[in-house]
Amino acid sequence: MPFIRYYELKSKLRTLKKSDVSPVYLIFGIEDYLKDETVTRLENILIEPDMHDLNYSVFHLPSKNEKQFESHAGNVILENALSSCNSLPFISAKKMVVIKNIHKLLESQDELLMKYIEKPHLSTCLVLVGGDKLPKREIFRKIEKLYPTVNFYNLSGGQICSWIIEYAKAFDKIISSGGPEEILKITGNNLFDIKNELDKLILYVGEKTEIEMNDIECCCGHFRENTVFELMPALAEKKTETAIKILANLFNNGEDEYMVLAQVADRYRKYLRFNELTESGIGEGEAAIRSGVKFYQDKFISDARKFNTSEIKLSLIKILETDLKMKSGGNSKNHIERLFFDLCQTH
Repeated sequence: MPFIRYYELKSKLRTLKKSDVSPVYLIFGIEDYLKDETVTRLENILIEPDMHDLNYSVFHLPSKNEKQFESHAGNVILENALSSCNSLPFISAKKMVVIKNIHKLLESQDELLMKYIEKPHLSTCLVLVGGDKLPKREIFRKIEKLYPTVNFYNLSGGQICSWIIEYAKAFDKIISSGGPEEILKITGNNLFDIKNELDKLILYVGEKTEIEMNDIECCCGHFRENTVFELMPALAEKKTETAIKILANLFNNGEDEYMVLAQVADRYRKYLRFNELTESGIGEGEAAIRSGVKFYQDKFISDARKFNTSEIKLSLIKILETDLKMKSGGNSKNHIERLFFDLCQTH
């Protein structure tokens, strides 16, 4: 069975009858929101609310570096999940079992899962949820051949705008011309962030049927300055006051300081990779793609041009030193503030 595109699956799920649900689904990819949305849609089709606790189960496969991992732990979890799959639903035609982190399936467990997928229990819908990528092993190729498999990649700008319009329409709201593009511009391409802003907008406009540009500006205009997304241009332009203000907003909104540091470090590593590639003669657009920048490449390139290679390397050293200081104790937030002052002074 060939790969199914997200919109194709979504269209099928709108009219899918309980009796026609596949006994196995394999979903993976970078867009976590769409994976969660698909699991919820299947759940709504299959599970009666009053029977939910009896006919719906979720299992998480551990990885080797997790505390709960033991030599046999993964097998026990998989065995329990498949045992649940093989049991009959309770006063219902169907039950649903979800196994998350299927990309962490150990090769030694492949045979156990293979036996089930070759002869699945037809009253059970088993949903296998993976990470960004799946291991290149026979078990996953076999599932892809037999059952619906979807790679949830990041949607393009146009697809996200269509998604925004459709989401608002579900609440009997329409968005004025240019509104979806403005929301995307404000929030970035993360669907969780977009959904949160849309939910606020829907509440904000109340009984109004149209969400206008002014509504978007009033309700969502603050969003970008409170995200790590806006930190990068401020640091690139050496705007110390702006960077510290954004950082304070992030902390006030509960952003974890280690997450902030990790994202700043990731961006500077991308700057370094970009500079190394362009210095070797590769064009800027291609260099941005090879550096791992999939969206807003023009803005990334504009920021990256403001740095030279030696400056980026010095900044990465300062970021590493800050990481070590944070792990050694003291006030982590103060350490990051000090880092931002240093990054804005680096030349």
